[in-house]
Amino acid sequence: MNVITLERRPNLAGLCRRLKDWVFLEALPFWSTVGVDGDRGFIETLDLDGKPKAVGFKRTRVHARQIYVFSHAYTLGFDPGLRTARNGLDFLIAHGWLKGGGWAVSMGETGGIVDSDLDLYDQAFVLLAFAWWTRATGKNDLIPWIDRTLQAIDDHFGRLDGEGWKSRVPDDGRLLQNPHMHMFEALLAVKAVHPTTDVAQRIRQIALLFQERLFDPTTGTIAEYYDEKWSRIGGDYGHVVEPGHHFEWYWLLRHAEQMTGHDARDAAERLFAFAQQYGVDSATGLIHDELLSDGSVRSGRHRSWPQTERLKALLARAEFDGAFDKDCVTTVLSVLLDKYLGIAPRGCWIDHLDVTGRPCVSAIPASTLYHLFLATAELMRLERLWAGESTSHGALQ
Repeated sequence: MNVITLERRPNLAGLCRRLKDWVFLEALPFWSTVGVDGDRGFIETLDLDGKPKAVGFKRTRVHARQIYVFSHAYTLGFDPGLRTARNGLDFLIAHGWLKGGGWAVSMGETGGIVDSDLDLYDQAFVLLAFAWWTRATGKNDLIPWIDRTLQAIDDHFGRLDGEGWKSRVPDDGRLLQNPHMHMFEALLAVKAVHPTTDVAQRIRQIALLFQERLFDPTTGTIAEYYDEKWSRIGGDYGHVVEPGHHFEWYWLLRHAEQMTGHDARDAAERLFAFAQQYGVDSATGLIHDELLSDGSVRSGRHRSWPQTERLKALLARAEFDGAFDKDCVTTVLSVLLDKYLGIAPRGCWIDHLDVTGRPCVSAIPASTLYHLFLATAELMRLERLWAGESTSHGALQ
């Protein structure tokens, strides 16, 4: 059951145009001006009026995500993209790299290091950013930085058994699926511009990790938290699953099929089915933040980004299987535009809704642009698909 009845269902083509126009006419111009801190990279967050809000730090992951967004946007015709990405890139390279190798968790608002810990999640997004900068410019100036980052990951996050990487340094003994998922995404992007045997092997390594450790065939889920042996940790935390990540893994696995040599289609379909059945509120179309592996709701709040991941998953099913669910895509776009974007300052978003569907935020995080832009880019790439025209497979290839 979808949230919007057929009698008052919006036109899908009109919704697609609305999202594209919002991204290219509102969000990208806004974040390439108001979202830029002079020659000091990107703004970390805004207040609810859409004005920069000082928080005392700038996260590496936010800079990497914005570099990715504006590099990719340049390839789609947003001319200020490279200049905007370059500003963030210069600040990140000048202040984010540690003497011992690797990218720090956060920098100061005017430079320097605030948090010198290392997080695999951050390294992954730097790789994604550098890959898309390389793709957008056609130059190889960041290939040495890609290699340095990969080496730092091995040096600091490597595990003796070769099964994935530590999630954070200093290590707290807990392994997380999320940074491995984004490493998967980043390595697929790196392979497109730097197709070495080493990169291909890392991609296959994560695909195998998913198949043998992360995916639970009994419940059809992937957990968030694991112990040092890749077993789900004890208690409720070991059963915490996020429908947004199920959709995101589905999209990645389907795009990676030809690269990995592992047929994960059945597992991917089970992730998708679980998230569709239990993760989406049939009355509103909103997606729950957290479930337990039995399908019960653990957190009934609703972040914005799972909507974008559901959209990407639906588009991947259409692209690879010809299974285009027009009603579901229409619902996702309507919810995204009306519940998260339409009530925010121009070019901004409300990132989180409470269990009643009301905003429960005190700021506008810059990090959300990555999700909104990538989903829109996929929607644009596949516009011809439901018009019966052929299209090349894989945004990541």
